[in-house]
Amino acid sequence: MYTIAKNVQIVIALLKEHGINQLVLSPGGTNAAFVRGVQDDPFFQCYSVVDERSALYFAIGIYLSTGKIVAVCCTSAQATRNYIPGLTEAFYKHAPILAITFSKHPRFTYQDYMQAPDQTSLPHDAVRATYALPYISNEQDILYCQRLVNEAILELTHQESAPVQLNVPMLDTELTQDIDISLPNVKVIRRHYINELTSSNLKEKRILIVVGENLGLDDGHIINFAKKSNTVIYVNHLSNMRNDYTVFGNRLLSSISQNDFDEMLCPDILITIGGQTGDYPLFHKLSGSKKNYEHWRISPKGNIVDTYDHLTHVFECKYDDFFMSFKDGEVNREYLTTWQMAINDLNTPTDLPLSAAYVAQQLNDKIPEGSFVNFSILNSLRTWDLFPIKHKVHCFCNVGAFGIDGCLSTFLGQSVSVDNLCFMFIGDLSFFYDMNSLGIRHIRNNVRIILINNNGGIEFKLGGDAGKNRLIDKYIAAANHFKNSEGWAVVNGFDYISINTKEDFIKISNMLVSESNKPILCEVFTTDIDEANAYKAMTRLKDSRNFQKKAKDALVNRIKKIF
Repeated sequence: MYTIAKNVQIVIALLKEHGINQLVLSPGGTNAAFVRGVQDDPFFQCYSVVDERSALYFAIGIYLSTGKIVAVCCTSAQATRNYIPGLTEAFYKHAPILAITFSKHPRFTYQDYMQAPDQTSLPHDAVRATYALPYISNEQDILYCQRLVNEAILELTHQESAPVQLNVPMLDTELTQDIDISLPNVKVIRRHYINELTSSNLKEKRILIVVGENLGLDDGHIINFAKKSNTVIYVNHLSNMRNDYTVFGNRLLSSISQNDFDEMLCPDILITIGGQTGDYPLFHKLSGSKKNYEHWRISPKGNIVDTYDHLTHVFECKYDDFFMSFKDGEVNREYLTTWQMAINDLNTPTDLPLSAAYVAQQLNDKIPEGSFVNFSILNSLRTWDLFPIKHKVHCFCNVGAFGIDGCLSTFLGQSVSVDNLCFMFIGDLSFFYDMNSLGIRHIRNNVRIILINNNGGIEFKLGGDAGKNRLIDKYIAAANHFKNSEGWAVVNGFDYISINTKEDFIKISNMLVSESNKPILCEVFTTDIDEANAYKAMTRLKDSRNFQKKAKDALVNRIKKIF
């Protein structure tokens, strides 16, 4: 019999999956549901210690004699405070004690509710970290809870052992209700170190390496890994990587269904390196997949980063050490061929309306190698990810916090330190948000700002419905705020160019990629409808029915190879 509280079920299940069976239990009401779930389970060795102060020291003694992680559990009210002396000893002794504390639902904290003090305010030298679980009400809470419990358990022995707190909120209505069920299936995350890396058998495995934002990662060892495995390296502009095994797949993933992705392109193993991708189509396809693929994260610090809700293994090591550890395998290019075939099925329109996509289509192969390119967030980045850029063009975007603030300032700071041409592709809201930066007196003549003025945040109007767009314009998209940037650009020493037609842009496109005596600001005036239509045209397959047939054929062939 287990409690109906799903967060408690997850805690018990993951204690078992991680092999933590030594439990020191103190009596109480708020933690009763947990105690009832473990006391009759033969997996656990349970000890009853009434005084929480003594219980924590008792747990340290078990650890000292067995070398095993020990979990302690107490109720709410001041019980957690009674752990502090023993946790302090454990902290300085480097003893991996998991303090499982319980609290009332978060809405009762600081509300004069009975037995509901803040349970997560332990001193910084009592526990290395505190993980406060959510109260579970939907699938997102389940995913969050599983990740936090895994992370808390892994943190007990991460680099150096230390105590960790795991706090579990409960509703009074759940404290006495049990149900005759088995524990839920839970996702288990493991952390591995360099001395544990071995040549895993990757035969018949489809491997997708996703390279996030980085400043020029040496891809030599990644290429060698790809040579001896069935590997595809997924990149976008922020990856700053191109080689024989890379695919530029954002446009494809923007064009196909989740089902087609699962049948045709979903990996068996996903390996992620680098920072954020800023790639929403990739995120939606990987996080929305119903396939049971593994996600391996390579992290020099061993951070638990479960971007796609499939994380299974974290390798705490340098990227090169990871890829060098895998020896020669069986060469198979089936997966790369499948991606390339799918990308070739994309439609390439030649009659786009004046839009951010049209600008990118005209300039993508004209930007000189060695140039630095920055994108403001969302529509600028998403649009340019539909088009390839020359290999040695360096690309950047503020995807750290991924906010509207500071895109132009970051770009200008970069431009003063290099002699190469520097391009900024930016929307009107992002530009006007940061327009004061044009007054920085260090701006050089290598600056090219291409401002797409579509009258507000196009992010909210990609549906292309004129009537709805007018309603959105008022406050959500903040339309009709700015006429143009001419006055501010000119007063700050820029050559200002206004573009209203495609013919106008063609005439000046070569000027943008050539040297000049002044920095240039080119403002392109577009409409929300043209922006939406251009994006739709760029994310359309040549023949969707033929693509679906190929996806099904690929799945059948894959099954045949396995069996």
